[in-house]
Amino acid sequence: MAKIDGQSDADHSTEPAPHPWLENHAKTKTRRCTWLTWLCEKLAGSNFVSAITTLLTIYALLGDDIRLYFTEKSADEYFDIVTITCLSVFGAEVIILTLGTSGYFLGFFFYLDVLSTLSLLLDITYVSESVFGDSISMAEAAANSGQAAEQQGMSATSGDQAQGARAARMSRAGSKAGRVVRLIRLVRLIRLLKFYNRSNSGHKYRPDNSEGFGPGNEWDDEDDKILQESAVSKKLSEMTTRRVIMLVLVIMLSLPFFQPTMWNDKLPTSAEYGINVLYRRWMDDMDYYRPQANSQNATAYFASKNRRVYENDFYMYAYYHNPFTKKEDVPDSAITSPLGSFAKLFYVGLSPGDSTLGPYFLPTVHGTGYDPNTLWSGKDWAYVSGNLTDDPLGLLARPWQNTSSCIGNHLRGISLLERNDPPLKCPQDLRYNERSVVVPTAIKGTEVERASFTFVFDTRSGSKLAAILNTVQTMFICILLGGGAMTFSQDANRLVLTPIERMISKLEKIRNNPLEAMTIGDEEHHREQSQALARQAASKNSSEDEANMKGRRCNRFCRCFASLYTFLKFKSSGPKQSPEPMETVVLEKTIIKIGSLLALGFGEAGAEIIGQNMRGGDSSALNAMIPGRKVEAVLGFCDIRNFTEATEVLQDQVMVFVNRIAAVIHSCVNEYFGNPNKNVGDAFLLVWRLSGHSAKKQQKLADMSIISFVKIIAQINKSPMLAEYRNHPKLVKRLPNYRVRMGFGLHSGWAIEGAIGSEFKIDASYLSPNVNMAENLETATKQYGCPILMSEAVIQLMTEDIAEECRLIDHVRLSGTKNSFKLFTCDLNDEALEVERISVPVQATLNGNQNHQAVKANKYRQRQELQKIKAQRWSDDFKMHSMFSGDPDFLTMRAKFTQEFYSRFDMAYHNYEAGEWAMAKEMLEATRFMLGTEDGPSSALLRFMKNYNWEAPAGWPGYRILQ
Repeated sequence: MAKIDGQSDADHSTEPAPHPWLENHAKTKTRRCTWLTWLCEKLAGSNFVSAITTLLTIYALLGDDIRLYFTEKSADEYFDIVTITCLSVFGAEVIILTLGTSGYFLGFFFYLDVLSTLSLLLDITYVSESVFGDSISMAEAAANSGQAAEQQGMSATSGDQAQGARAARMSRAGSKAGRVVRLIRLVRLIRLLKFYNRSNSGHKYRPDNSEGFGPGNEWDDEDDKILQESAVSKKLSEMTTRRVIMLVLVIMLSLPFFQPTMWNDKLPTSAEYGINVLYRRWMDDMDYYRPQANSQNATAYFASKNRRVYENDFYMYAYYHNPFTKKEDVPDSAITSPLGSFAKLFYVGLSPGDSTLGPYFLPTVHGTGYDPNTLWSGKDWAYVSGNLTDDPLGLLARPWQNTSSCIGNHLRGISLLERNDPPLKCPQDLRYNERSVVVPTAIKGTEVERASFTFVFDTRSGSKLAAILNTVQTMFICILLGGGAMTFSQDANRLVLTPIERMISKLEKIRNNPLEAMTIGDEEHHREQSQALARQAASKNSSEDEANMKGRRCNRFCRCFASLYTFLKFKSSGPKQSPEPMETVVLEKTIIKIGSLLALGFGEAGAEIIGQNMRGGDSSALNAMIPGRKVEAVLGFCDIRNFTEATEVLQDQVMVFVNRIAAVIHSCVNEYFGNPNKNVGDAFLLVWRLSGHSAKKQQKLADMSIISFVKIIAQINKSPMLAEYRNHPKLVKRLPNYRVRMGFGLHSGWAIEGAIGSEFKIDASYLSPNVNMAENLETATKQYGCPILMSEAVIQLMTEDIAEECRLIDHVRLSGTKNSFKLFTCDLNDEALEVERISVPVQATLNGNQNHQAVKANKYRQRQELQKIKAQRWSDDFKMHSMFSGDPDFLTMRAKFTQEFYSRFDMAYHNYEAGEWAMAKEMLEATRFMLGTEDGPSSALLRFMKNYNWEAPAGWPGYRILQ
C-alpha cells in the first residue's frame, strides 16, 4: 500500500498538462454558463417579465371561465393558442428562475410553479375533453381518428353489460372531476402572490418626501419610513405566505371530498329514470311486435295501445325537460317547472345510426286530433312545462329518413334546437361541459348492439353560472389569501418586525455616520413629545364634550344619558396604570441611547472606529485599535483660568462648574462646524477638520474657528449661571473679583486621528506636534495677558477680512523647534458685556425638573433651527466677517480698541522686530495704558526688552524664543 501511495503521489506530481483544446473548451463552457446565468438573473428581476407573467397568470385564472361565458365552441381553438402560450411562458419562467435565482430550485415555490404550469394542460380543450369528456367526446375522438366507435369502447361486445353503465357514469365522473380541476387551478394564484411579494420586497415603506422636521412642523404619528426590508421580515413574510397558501389550498381541495355527492349520488335524476322507462318499454315492444320484420307487423305495432303509451311517455319526457319554457308561461300558482333545472332536453337520438329499429324510435303519431301542448303542457298541474313550440308534432313526429346523422353515423336523431340562432344540430356542437349525456342503464348487452337511446341535455346556463361563480370564487380566494397573510403577519409586523426594521434603519444611519445618533435621539424624543401632546389634546377635547353635554338643558332622558356616557367614559378612559413598554420599544430606545453615548464619548475622531466595527456584522469581535489616519485640521486648545483654586473651593460641585462651561464651549464650537474632542479637567481640545474640503471651505472653517472662540468668551461672560460664581462667598474670598475666564490657543496643521490606548481603555483623539503647539499657545496667553493666541498658519488660512481683525503681537520660536512664526491675537474686552437678564418664571425653575423638561421639549426645535442657521453660514454667499461687523457682542467687546491704538502698536511692533528697541519702548509704553486698562501684548514685549536693558542683542533675528 505504501508503494502504491508513493507511486500515486509521483503520478500526480508529473501529470501532463491538459490539451489546449480542452482548456479552451472548458473556458468557453464556463463563459457560456456565466453568460446564461447573468441573463437569467436579469430576466428574473425584470419588471417587464414580471408584468407579462402577471397578465398571463390573470388569464390562466379567468380565461377558461371567460371562454365558457362569452364564447361558443368554435372559439375554443383561439383560447387553446393563448393557453399553450401561457404554458410555454410559465415553463420558460421556471427555467429562468432555476438558473437565475438561488434557492429556488426544488424549493417551495418551485413545486407550486411546476404544479400550476402543468395544470394549464387541463385548460387545453382537446386534452380536457380527452380526460374528462363524456361518451360523445369519445365517439367524436374515435370518428376523427378513423376508427369505429365500437373499437374504442363505445359499443360493447355481446354479453358485456358494463359498457352501458360505463357510458352512463362517464358524465357524472367528468363533472365531479371538473370541480376538483377548478380548485387545482387556484394554485396559479401563487404567481400573483409572488409578484406581490417581489414588488414589495426590499421596499416595505416608501421614503418620506414630505417637508423636513423644521420648526413648527409636527412629527408624523406613523412609524418611521423604512427604506429596506429586513431579512427577518422577508423570512417571516415568506413563511407566513407559505402557511396561508397551504392552509387555504388544502381546505379548498379537501372540502369536495367531504361531500356525499362526491362519492355517490343522492337519487337518480328524472332524466335517467325516464330514459330507462322509455327504453325498456320501447325495446320490449320491438321484441314483441318485431315491426322491422315486415309491414304487417309494423302496421300492427303502430296501431297498438303500447305504441300510444310509448308516444305519450316520450312526449311527457320531452315536456318535462322542455327547452322552450318561458318565465311568462309559468303562473305564480305553479310549484315548479323546467326553469328550475339547468338541463334542457336538446337532442334525442339512437345509436348506432344505421339500426333497423330507427323508424320506430321517434313518437310518430298516427291519427288526427292529437295535440301534445294540450295534453302535456301542464297548465293546471303543479309542474308547469309550457308549450313545446307551436308545432310539437312537426318537431318530434317526423319521418326517420328526415333525421340527421351525427359523429359519423354513430348517432342518428333530431335536435330540438336546430332552428335556434346559432343552430345546434348535433351533440358535438356543444362543449362537453355544456351538455349532459343520458343513456339507458336498464339495458342488456345484446341490446346495445341493436339500438340504444342517447338523450343530450343543454346545460349552457349552468356552465355560465358556474363560470361566474368560479370567477367570484377566484377573487374571493385572492382576497382570502391576501387578507389571511396580512392578518396573520399584522401582529408580528406591528409588535416585532416594524420595530426591528426601525432599529435596523437607525443602526444603518449610525453605521454610516455615527455622529447622526444624536440627531436620531432628538427626533425620537420629539416624536414622543408630539404623541403625548396629541393624547393630552384628545383627552381635553373629550372632557370639553362631556362638560358641554352636562351643561345642556335637556329632558330627564338626556341627563340620564349624559350621566351614563360620563360613567362609561370614566370606566374606559379613567386613571389606569401605565402599561410597561414592549421589549422591542425598550431595545429600540436603548440602541438610540447607546448610539448617542458612543457619539458623545468618541466624537468625530472616533466616528471611523464606531463605523468600522458596526459594519463588521459577520463577527461579534471588537477591533477598536484600528490604524490611525492623517488629517489636516485647525486645532484649538482652551483652558479654564484658576481651575485649581476653584476645585479646592467647589469640591463636589466642581463637576457642575466644569459642565456648565463645557456646555457653552461645545455648543459654540458645534454651531461653527467644529468638533469637541478631548476634555482633560480644565482643558478642552477642539478640532475643525479640513481634509476633504475645498480650499474655499477650508478658509471658511478657519474663519469659524476664531469666531467660535469669540462667541465662547461672549457666552461665558453673559451666562447667568456662570455669573453666579462671581458672588460665590468662598471663591470671592479666595480669589477677589473672580469671574470665569479662559485662555485659547489656535493653530493649523496635520494630525493623526485614531484610537489611543489598549483593549482595556481607548480614547479617540489626535496626536501631532501641532496639537502640542495649540496647547503651548494657550499657555502663552498668560504671558501676553490676552484671551486668544493664534499662530501664523491659521492667519494665512483665514480670509483677508477676518485676518485683518487679528493683531500681530510677536514673532517667536518655541524652544525645541526650528522654525519661527508670528503670533496674533483677537482683542476683546469681555468685561464690557452684561449678564443676560432672565424672567422670573424661568429663573424660578432654573434648577428644577420643570426646566429640564422644557429644555428637552425644545431641544429638537432648537436643533432644527441651528441646522438652518448652519446651512446658511456654510453657503458660499455667506460672509463670516459679517459677524465682526454686525454681531452686538462682537461690537461691544471690540468697541474700545481704536484705530489709533492699532496704528501705534503696529509701529511699535515693527520697531521691536527691526531691533529699534528704544523707539519701540517709547511707543509700547504709550499703548500699554492707552485704552484705560493694561494692554497685555505691550506689557509682554516691554518685559522681554527690559531683560536686555532695552537694547536688541547682537545678531537679533527679529524673533525670540518663547519658553
